[in-house]
Amino acid sequence: MEKSRFNRMVKRLAQKYGEWDAPAKRFENAYRRSPFTILVSVLLSFRTRDEVTLEAGKRLFALADTPEAMANLSLERIEEAIYPVGFYRKKARTILEASNYLLERFGGEVPRTEEGLLKIKGVGPKAAHIVLETAFGEKTVAVDTHVHRILNLWGFIETSTPEESFGELKRKLTPREQAGLNKLLVSFGQVICRPVKPLCGECPVAGECPAFRQVHRNSSRRRV
Repeated sequence: MEKSRFNRMVKRLAQKYGEWDAPAKRFENAYRRSPFTILVSVLLSFRTRDEVTLEAGKRLFALADTPEAMANLSLERIEEAIYPVGFYRKKARTILEASNYLLERFGGEVPRTEEGLLKIKGVGPKAAHIVLETAFGEKTVAVDTHVHRILNLWGFIETSTPEESFGELKRKLTPREQAGLNKLLVSFGQVICRPVKPLCGECPVAGECPAFRQVHRNSSRRRV
């Protein structure tokens, strides 16, 4: 897939972004956004639907939205606030430990480097890049299942895992092209290019999508 077509498709999605009521977009105005609340939201989000993560975040940050306040909560109180996110007991421990770690090692501030973020228990490369992009405006791309799946459907990359996709995108895209790509494709993947029952008839880039063209060709052959 040529780079010009990729950029054209991304530009077209960006023009439609404001029309989508995607769960991922609701985080922007749900509670006070800070590097710490963004970090905790990412920790909550693993293997949990955005709708569940969002409500858990609202309940938790109503109690504490700084490392100092969070460290003063009991483990049980955090568990109660974030239930029913997946692995809520483990995540509650991780949030409490991360809050104390930030206070002890970083003066209560969230580090703004990948190296610093990876020192926090529970933070891997994908989480680190989400925080860097969302909290600090870094020009980087976090690769989750939506980004991995969609860009493989488009034929822009041919990879087996999100980790492989991250490496390919770092190689193929400039920092400017990486910026905002996660936010755009996650919302697109939640609303239009869904993993189950995608709304190809409403897709603004269906005409340039190899996966759509293949399905259309197969359907035409069956009608003949």
